[in-house]
Amino acid sequence: MRNADCWKPTRLLHDPIQGRFRTNRREVYGGSLYIADLQHEHYLPLLQEHIGGHVLDIGCGPVPYYEVYKSKATAITCVDWAESVHGTEYVDCFVDLNEPGPLPFAAETFDSIVASDMVQHLKRPEAFFNEVARVLKPGGKLFLSAPFIYWMSEYPHEYHHLSEFALRDMARSAQLQVVHLSSYGGNADVLMDSLNKLMPTGLSNRFFLLLSKLVVWSGWPKRNRARTRDRYALGYCLVATR
Repeated sequence: MRNADCWKPTRLLHDPIQGRFRTNRREVYGGSLYIADLQHEHYLPLLQEHIGGHVLDIGCGPVPYYEVYKSKATAITCVDWAESVHGTEYVDCFVDLNEPGPLPFAAETFDSIVASDMVQHLKRPEAFFNEVARVLKPGGKLFLSAPFIYWMSEYPHEYHHLSEFALRDMARSAQLQVVHLSSYGGNADVLMDSLNKLMPTGLSNRFFLLLSKLVVWSGWPKRNRARTRDRYALGYCLVATR
């Protein structure tokens, strides 16, 4: 990872006293604060459990989860494309995954791969899964997160919002064994996220944050989520092994 000594947290802040991570509200887009909390609740335990050794962080941007997995990593290789809107200061290798051709790494190079919220920007996600399988060592693991009922986050570079069935099928077709596939969010969370997108800044955002605290406190999203997360998922988390 280039410039690792200069790395600064973006999406997450670590509380050294409690040993926990929380959403960094100063760095996350105001219209995505609601979904960010849900994502972190689901992503972080999987990253901590499955990511380590020589890590490939692909579509890395500002490497937001570096602090989550770095203690178990022996080496980290960061990949993104040169026109990333999220910054390129930590990128070791620039690759446009929408151009034909393999990843510039030998087979069986990496112990684990992080692909957080980037597969929707790929024109050929099946080819990506095949390349992941090629560069993973036997027994290596892939963590992949993907949005489903969610806005176009990097318009116009948005090609797929894959269902759980598509993700599972692509992993299996690439000879990867799915060991975890879960959804996050439900009907109520889709509603709250949409409202958050309408109230992303200023006084309206402060009102939304207060409202969301009251709504979460009421328990309605949690109860609704238990019934609707399969049909109204905001997104998915997948862990697969070679």
